[in-house]
Amino acid sequence: PPIMALGGTAVLVGQVSFLEPVARAIAWVPWLCLAYTNGIVRWMADWPFASVEIGRAGAAWVAIAYVALVAALWTWSQHRNSARRVWALLTKRRSTTLMIGGALAIAVLAWLAVLQLPDGKLHVAFLDVGQGDAILISTERGQQVLVDGGPSPSALTSALGREMPFWDRSLDLVVMTHADADHITGLAEVLDRYQVDGWVDNGFPDEDAVYTECMALLEEKGVPRQTVHSGDRLSLGSGIVLQVLHPPADPMSGTESDSNNNSVVMQLEWREASFLLTGDIEAEAERLLLTSGQPLTTDVLKVAHHGSGGSSTAEFLAAADPAYAVISVGADNRFGHPNRALLDRLAAQHDTIILRTDEQGTIEFVTDGHRLWLTTDR
Repeated sequence: PPIMALGGTAVLVGQVSFLEPVARAIAWVPWLCLAYTNGIVRWMADWPFASVEIGRAGAAWVAIAYVALVAALWTWSQHRNSARRVWALLTKRRSTTLMIGGALAIAVLAWLAVLQLPDGKLHVAFLDVGQGDAILISTERGQQVLVDGGPSPSALTSALGREMPFWDRSLDLVVMTHADADHITGLAEVLDRYQVDGWVDNGFPDEDAVYTECMALLEEKGVPRQTVHSGDRLSLGSGIVLQVLHPPADPMSGTESDSNNNSVVMQLEWREASFLLTGDIEAEAERLLLTSGQPLTTDVLKVAHHGSGGSSTAEFLAAADPAYAVISVGADNRFGHPNRALLDRLAAQHDTIILRTDEQGTIEFVTDGHRLWLTTDR
């Protein structure tokens, strides 16, 4: 009932533009109920025998099920007066129950708000959005940077809802590494539903409809846009830096895929911790990076192009020498990613731990700048 009643109320109140903050506050209670439901389902789904394959049920089993149902209804009919007395007792002091329930909801929301405040650490979450890329960076002071938006608006907003504080609908910066659909489809929804304070891309134009929609939304909402290339630095405060390593000031041309090879490549650095985010660059861009003299060694490597065989050459992997390699990839995708040869090259790194979003779900690293902690959905 709270989900339906208060959810509907929030929708109606939200139709009045200046009352949208009130609608959001009303929606926090149904959000709490839905979050609880999701949490219980996810928890119980991990139990042994939570799912059991039973095959096709024969006619005898169907008959038994109906007999059991009729027996249960008969038992209920024989004892319904007792059940009604219990229900009357429970609802006799409904106002008290509502007051206690409301106070409990407020207390839980307040504690959730406290627990979701910045914890003084850097969080980098490789979101499980299917066959595409989306990375959420949350700084130790609570700034949030989204790198790419994956192929599905619903998958992206759902993943962001699990990672971000429940009251928060703002992003300090969005980085579009390049304009392929599996990286930007969710970004139009983000621009529409979230307050975005800044936008960064490679300046490489595209005729894709989603790209055009994103550019229109940036202009409509007055979001500052910045074009970056190698040598640029984006400071996130407290010494946290996004160092842009690629593309060059003169974009690459005549490659196997100019769109992929002009992806924005960034090294996220804080104290002793580093994350190399490579977009969809292929072998040609990797060779350019290797000859550029820029430092590529990193703790965590976002494997380029979802584990394509044309990326992550042995020379590039040796230069990066990551402790962890994260592959953002969808389960049973039609491209055959990650490529078997690529997995063999990663395995040849010996100490590199391979993580995949199709197997581990969202993969989150937490660091204090010195140590690194890892959590996964599954």
